[in-house]
Amino acid sequence: MLSARATRAGALLAALLCVAAQDGAQDPDELWARGERDAALALLAEQLARQPQDAGLRAALAARQMEAQRFEAALVSVAPLGKEADGLRGTALYLLGRYDEALRCLSPSDPTQTLMRVEALEALGREADAEAAVAEAAGALGEQHPRILALRGRRLLAAGRAAEALPLFRAAVAQDPLDREALFGLGQALVRTGAREEGLAVLQRHRELLPLLDARDFALQSLALEPMHAGSHARLGDVERQLGRLDAAEAEYRLAAQLAGPGEVVSVALRHARLLSDDRADLPGALALLDAALERGDDAHLLVRAGDLLAGAGRHDEARARYERALLLRPGDEQIRARLAALPAAVPPQ
Repeated sequence: MLSARATRAGALLAALLCVAAQDGAQDPDELWARGERDAALALLAEQLARQPQDAGLRAALAARQMEAQRFEAALVSVAPLGKEADGLRGTALYLLGRYDEALRCLSPSDPTQTLMRVEALEALGREADAEAAVAEAAGALGEQHPRILALRGRRLLAAGRAAEALPLFRAAVAQDPLDREALFGLGQALVRTGAREEGLAVLQRHRELLPLLDARDFALQSLALEPMHAGSHARLGDVERQLGRLDAAEAEYRLAAQLAGPGEVVSVALRHARLLSDDRADLPGALALLDAALERGDDAHLLVRAGDLLAGAGRHDEARARYERALLLRPGDEQIRARLAALPAAVPPQ
């Protein structure tokens, strides 16, 4: 007899397939592109159940499961496959922290997998093997790759050779200022070589970056599960802005605006407009963006923000028009009235 959990899982699978059929979207790639990841995975699983010997379909399902961070499920999917699936298998095992098993599958010639091999060997305390793996990774990525520089720097620092590690960490940070390991190593190397003030400043920067980088990782993980979620894109935009990656932040805000429902438009527009006005000094762009959001529905917050920008630029008559329009929407709002009162008197037409 089937367990209650198995029965519920079967019912969920059937429901997802039914939704896909009703939508007329029987292509897993199309469902995936639309962000309907559960439905796409369910459809791929159903296709594989009908064609269990189809290695390509099995690999496609496992790859999608990896993208959705369902690593255990991906391992189950590739179990019948041979060595051709070792890369995916090793990556899943590595991400699950099963390092001994991962090392049997990860390739020393694949650039990404070589770095996983180094981290796995270090986690297992196999220092001699890790040293050899760094050399393999350098052969795949090049000696000047920021991760190779940071890895070599870390090993030199651990051996008490801070002066030799210092230029490697500097070069790594120059290429990737957000590499948390390289930044920490640089701070440590500076302190140990006598440049205490500079080193402490770098370590302070490292401490400030850590929560932002963690927030960025979390936002990316959320988007791996719900790629069409406007709020997650907006939150990622916020983090990218705080990190100073303004182009990346704008790209996330634009995507969030495209995906936003009626209750999300205002929040996304305000965030994006603040970036344009405060970080880009692009007043026309910020005003145009707020106006575009207003076309999707009047909102006092958008009008007040536009009024504030115009007032700050000395365009008082335009600001007054925005505040008055906002006051029509919220007649009892004393803050809007205060803004209007603070404006210079209107100049009568000549």
